[in-house]
Amino acid sequence: MRIRKIFPLFLLPICLGCFSVPDFDNVPEIEFQSISNALRVDEVTGGYKDSITVSLKFRDGDGDLGYDTWERDSLEKLGIKTNFLVTIWRKDKGKYVVYEPTQPIVDMFFRLSKDKPGPIEGVIHYRYENLHSFYRYPKDTVKFEIAIMDRAGHISNKVMTDSVIFRPI
Repeated sequence: MRIRKIFPLFLLPICLGCFSVPDFDNVPEIEFQSISNALRVDEVTGGYKDSITVSLKFRDGDGDLGYDTWERDSLEKLGIKTNFLVTIWRKDKGKYVVYEPTQPIVDMFFRLSKDKPGPIEGVIHYRYENLHSFYRYPKDTVKFEIAIMDRAGHISNKVMTDSVIFRPI
């Protein structure tokens, strides 16, 4: 009877010892996972828009990815407007060229770890919305080059997405 009560206590350290803390670099690392496109109706204009979602796997050694709302306001005063670093490439005559949208891409993701500093990994999603009425290249093929920046200013590797076609109406 005593052995049955003591035996689980011996298993506890063994089980806890099986999980080791990952050793990731403090510079974030990302990997392209997927891209999808959905046709939506814009709530403001009533026009159609493409809503492209890019999913990225990430790893970071010190977990300092993303910002709280109050931090975002302070960063904008310093001129930092995004922690998603995005370049859009559009296909023009068979070759991809950099596309500069009429509005600059300004997008931040929220803090991913609110606990103590340490390694984190997971999936983060970036969304780009394209209003058809303001886009001069219908049925266009585009892809995205993306990197992320952590709170210490470390910039991850860049990844290129697969191509996606803006949907015709």
